[in-house]
Amino acid sequence: MSTSPDAAAAAPPRRARGRPVGGGNTADQARTVLMDAAERLILARGFQASTMELIAREAGYSRAAMYRHFPNRRRLLEELVARKTQRHQDEILARLPQGASLADMLVESLVIVATELVDDPLLQTLSEQTEDGTIAQLITADRSLTGLIALLVESFDPDRDGLRAGLHPADLAQFLVTTAMTLLMGVVPGSTDPHTARRYLRTFMLPALLSDPPRPQRVYPDLQ
Repeated sequence: MSTSPDAAAAAPPRRARGRPVGGGNTADQARTVLMDAAERLILARGFQASTMELIAREAGYSRAAMYRHFPNRRRLLEELVARKTQRHQDEILARLPQGASLADMLVESLVIVATELVDDPLLQTLSEQTEDGTIAQLITADRSLTGLIALLVESFDPDRDGLRAGLHPADLAQFLVTTAMTLLMGVVPGSTDPHTARRYLRTFMLPALLSDPPRPQRVYPDLQ
């Protein structure tokens, strides 16, 4: 049966078969979709079993598209660590109380690092790819944590915040990074307990930074 010219003109255009390259997503959206798929597979199968091809298929992309965004598995691992670390940083900053003192801000942020970041399932799985199998080594290679702490230190006012005189911002930033790594490596006994971590930081870290630190307290009251 023939179709009248008027009917043909009124009919909607036929949709081309298939989907646009990249599913119609922007480059940033495509990276997010691919990294989300990578996280799901890595948590379910482990890093080694989650091949680039499987990740691309999980995300609905081609293997070629996967390699356009992540040239190799090492780059993918680095990007996943950076994204996860940034998310934790954002959460830590959002949870700090408004108007908190410098001492409370430093202590509480490091307590979160010691008690929560160390248990992140994705970082735990990815840490198996490091030489010593630690989250600390993963994050040490990711410079975003160092950058965040450097920016934080630049906002400190020695007079307002009661910092010890003569502390150089770069030295202070490095000390805070080192303290965070020590906690992540589990070097401080009992640091996965928030109360122990808090007592340790207030007793040993704050005196290194503040001109008028809090009084020491027993970190391990059960020990003789």
